[in-house]
Amino acid sequence: MIKSLRIGLLKCDSFIPDIKNKFGDIDSQFKNLLNSNTKSMNIDLSVFEVANDQFPSKEDCLDKQKFQGFIISGSKSSVNDDKDWIKKLKEYIQFFSENNVKTIGVCFGHQAIATALGGKVSYNPKGWTVSDYKINYINDSNFHKENPLVFNDIIKQSPPQQQQQQEQQPPPYLNIICINKEIVTEIPKDFKIFAKNERSDNQAMYFKNQFYSFQGHPEYTPELIKATILSRRGIIPDEIIDDGINRANNSNIDRSAFANGMIDFFIEK
Repeated sequence: MIKSLRIGLLKCDSFIPDIKNKFGDIDSQFKNLLNSNTKSMNIDLSVFEVANDQFPSKEDCLDKQKFQGFIISGSKSSVNDDKDWIKKLKEYIQFFSENNVKTIGVCFGHQAIATALGGKVSYNPKGWTVSDYKINYINDSNFHKENPLVFNDIIKQSPPQQQQQQEQQPPPYLNIICINKEIVTEIPKDFKIFAKNERSDNQAMYFKNQFYSFQGHPEYTPELIKATILSRRGIIPDEIIDDGINRANNSNIDRSAFANGMIDFFIEK
């Protein structure tokens, strides 16, 4: 049985100093998230500052002894920005696609996967989505079949009646923290959407057992999102910040469920 995973984090940004000093940087959030797993899985996370043009070698990316897969983080940048590192990141995503490298995308990473492989990202006409939101899993038998461990772990988090009556009951859900004003409006060919909510019809998507991505931030905590949105007054409207603070104060995030699902994705053959 696998007891440790080597994961590469393609880190696409850094927190501002005040946030970093209090909570640690983006890589710390992913380490904390993955270490919240309940599977007794040890995580070895290698961090690559791709926004500073620090990428792993493609040879290493293909070496399963070095990396079982990669996570692409969030960023304040837009995937539509004309930046060299974003272009290079998309080239890496295409390389991952061609060589069956397991990849998880988070927020910006979710959108980067979409645009690199033929999808589109645009501003959400509903505006900013900030703080704790429920995402509803779509009852897609193909997703369940292709990702049994991922889906089964999520099912375990649902109320007993949903476990007993999966066919009759609405699909399970989890809460996730969000901070975005852009969304994936067209998915790549052969990708499937497996979660949505009132803010977007694409809150999560997958491709077979190779790509798995979320619009939200499973690595964020309620305290982190509060500090983050308060630091963006003048960028995010005040009424959205106030609503976000209220949502965070009443947050129902189960990070271990996301951690377990991400680990299942990486170990599933």
